[in-house]
Formats: sequence, C-alpha cells, structure tokens
Amino acid sequence: MHKEVDIESWPRRATYEFFKDYEDPFFNFTANVDATAAYAFCKREGLSLSLTALYYTLVAANGIREFRIRQVDGRLVEFERIHATQTILNDDDTYSFSYFEMKDDVVEFNRSGRLAVEKYKALHTYDVEADRYDLIYYSVIPWVSFTSFKHASRLDRGQTIPRIVFGKLFDDGHNRKMMPLSVEANHMIMDGFHVGKFFNDYQKLLDSTASQQANEAI
Repeated sequence: MHKEVDIESWPRRATYEFFKDYEDPFFNFTANVDATAAYAFCKREGLSLSLTALYYTLVAANGIREFRIRQVDGRLVEFERIHATQTILNDDDTYSFSYFEMKDDVVEFNRSGRLAVEKYKALHTYDVEADRYDLIYYSVIPWVSFTSFKHASRLDRGQTIPRIVFGKLFDDGHNRKMMPLSVEANHMIMDGFHVGKFFNDYQKLLDSTASQQANEAI
C-alpha cells in the first residue's frame, strides 16, 4: 500500500526541487555501530546475527517517513511498509539476491529469513522483486571492516531506493563488538538529518536487545 506525496505541502519541497536535477544526487554515510548487545542476544537465543541486524535496520527505516518515500514514474509515493532484498553468497563463491519480507518480530523474521535464503540460493538469480519500489537494497561484505563504501551505479538520478551495506564484525579492544554500516540515499528524498536519525534509532534498537535478555532472565 502507498499514497502519493503532496509535494506542495511537503516540508522538504525546496530541498527536493534543489536536488532533483543533479546528475549525481546520491550521498553516503559510513559509521561503526555497536553490536555487542545484539551479538550476545543472538548467541543466547540461537538467532542469526546477520538476519537480526537486517531486521532492526528495517525497523529503524520503517520508522522514518523519508526512508519509505520513492519516486515512481515521476511521482513521489510513500509506502506504508518497506522490505529488503540482500546479496547472498552461493556455494560456488558467486552471489545472488534474496528477498526478505518484513515481519512483526525478530524471531519470526529469523525463521522466514532462513527459509528465504534456502529458496533464493536454489534460484540463484539477480531478478528478485525487480519491479518493486517498497524495498531497501542490502549488501553484506563480511570479509572487511570497511571505513567507506561506493556502489556500482548506472547513474540513474531517479533511483530513490536506499542502499545499505553491512561490514565485518570486529572487536574494538574495549570488549565491544563493532560493525561497519554504510547507508546511501538520494538527496532528493532525504537529508543527512534523516540518515543520522536512522543510525541513532538503529543503535537504540541494537542496545535494546540487552534489555530483552535482562527481562527474560527475571
């Protein structure tokens, strides 16, 4: 489900108009997030850290309007809920894509996510929900704790689906598990404020898994 954005009343109208004719309107943030609590939570509950990390980014993104706005056939539309496609590594060291439908809780997302990986590994395809806009495009680079990231691109300035990349988990020397996270967005649709809010909200969600563990232990 989606509705058209009333550009005339949109507070970002002037910013949208400013950036819509840029040849390269894309910007990228890369920062480390603290996955210590989430790592312990996944170990305790037998969950996949990769799927859990993906789930909470979707929770954070769905909570920010601009992460749900897309340009479709020259119009701006706002989706009620967004989902994910993500790269998966195949047994022959090539990669393909998998679709992950958003769920209402992390355990159900883990369950359906594991099934999705099995399904799309068998399909071995790039053509995954290619005609949909209610997505975020994800990649995983589990071999490198990167400090910056650049995507391959057709330089289509009308492409408004955000791209998020997870990097390799690493120990920071202070008993914390850190993870690089890259977010690329189109400046027509959102600003640094919105990406910054996404990072802050995502960190709070990761930290909240410590509270879940404490509550369950009582």
